[in-house]
Amino acid sequence: MTFKIGIIGCGGIAAAHAQAYRDNGVSVVAVTDVNRASAEKFVKDHASEAAVYEDCHSLLTKAGVDAVSVCTPPSTHEEIVIEALGRRIPVLCEKPLAHTLAAGERMAGAARTAQTPLMIAFRHRFLPAIQKLKALIGEGCIGRPVALSNAFCGPAFFMKDRWFSKKAVAGGGCMLDTSSHTVDIFRYLFGEIVEQHGVTNRAFEGTDVEDSSILTVRGESGVLGTFFASWGAGVGRAVLDVMGDKGRMVYEYGGNIEVVDSERNTRTWPVESSGGFTEEVAHFLRAIRGEEPLTSSWQDGLRALEIIQNVYENDRVH
Repeated sequence: MTFKIGIIGCGGIAAAHAQAYRDNGVSVVAVTDVNRASAEKFVKDHASEAAVYEDCHSLLTKAGVDAVSVCTPPSTHEEIVIEALGRRIPVLCEKPLAHTLAAGERMAGAARTAQTPLMIAFRHRFLPAIQKLKALIGEGCIGRPVALSNAFCGPAFFMKDRWFSKKAVAGGGCMLDTSSHTVDIFRYLFGEIVEQHGVTNRAFEGTDVEDSSILTVRGESGVLGTFFASWGAGVGRAVLDVMGDKGRMVYEYGGNIEVVDSERNTRTWPVESSGGFTEEVAHFLRAIRGEEPLTSSWQDGLRALEIIQNVYENDRVH
């Protein structure tokens, strides 16, 4: 089956989607952006076979696409996704699912009604390294899992001048934007989260969301999690540290998995370097074809949104 793909929103993340479709032998045939010049430049740089459409409605109604990637800011997801699902067009939507829980719930309702795939772009779960971590945990490599510690941080001071730091558009700051990935990783590795708390700080001037945060969670299995995110850290770091009752696994992004047992013996597991986008899109396409069940679904997106919005509301972090 040959797919014709549309991309709605031509910002930075859209380029990764376009490359991932190319890697999977699929053509992007239609794009749109609120800034037409951005869409035209995107076609020139990343999707030479694509036509530029005036808006998402015209793309969805006239382009004859088989599926779309939604790469717009969170506050726009609801309208776009609900129209696409209403036309029975499968959607790969960038995270977070929406900027508010109410919007996310309406999107979930549309997905239930349409019975059409709505996948959330939690690309990390498709990384070969995360797949290997899951396998090693399942094999009992470190015994019973006890805790996951994570840091996704770096010098992203430019965020203060972008929509990411506008609550009305983004729905939250670095916790929603960044730690939503870790929430999904945790749930993918260890199961459901049953308790969450958070603390945040806002150092950037003229913004109304957090730019540093710590989210703590407890899983129904008893595994604990601590997730640090920041756009204001002077040195970047991306790491997952899994502690078990018989050992420990550490994955520094871009490196290999280091496993240390209770006797302090160390073993290194090489992992393929990847951004996860190609694997994510490959799964999306297989799910559309009916070759495998959809994972990273709207249910996962809604649950991540619920957990973080619960922290915003009940811990009054911003």
